[in-house]
Amino acid sequence: MLSVIKKFIKSSQTENGKNNDSDLVNLIFKPIISSLFLLMILITFTQVIFRYILNSALPWAGEITIFFFIWVIFLGAAITLHKGLHIGVDIITTQLTNKKKKSIYIFTNFLIIIFCLLIFIGSIPLVIDNYTQRSPALEIRLTFVYLSIPFSMAAMIWISIKKVLDEVKK
Repeated sequence: MLSVIKKFIKSSQTENGKNNDSDLVNLIFKPIISSLFLLMILITFTQVIFRYILNSALPWAGEITIFFFIWVIFLGAAITLHKGLHIGVDIITTQLTNKKKKSIYIFTNFLIIIFCLLIFIGSIPLVIDNYTQRSPALEIRLTFVYLSIPFSMAAMIWISIKKVLDEVKK
């Protein structure tokens, strides 16, 4: 069973048959998201079995699935930024020269860094203030759920800085 899980996590790190071991997103985020999705599916399936076949619902199943989903969303946002898949309007930039495109690309990444930094700073009080608050069913500290925000924002800042440095080197 452990070898199957290792194989599953290793396969989540490849993209188009290539494995980029030096990439933070491939090394950390993709395996975490894959594992969380797998756990969400197993927990939800177990919940359905317990509820409709055994007539006994698991009170914690929905809660933990929601918490995992929150982490998947925020980590997925970092992966989407890394791949450049966020929605963008390129009507004007397609008509510009390469030098101007480069300047706009660097400028937009600086805006992303500033935005993520503001969210990061704003999320710290949220994490601290909810340290004593616990979830109803599992009694997990909500700090662990809210940690997804500064964690993903720090990753997005790192990714954007790396993109700016790569663009400047060109």
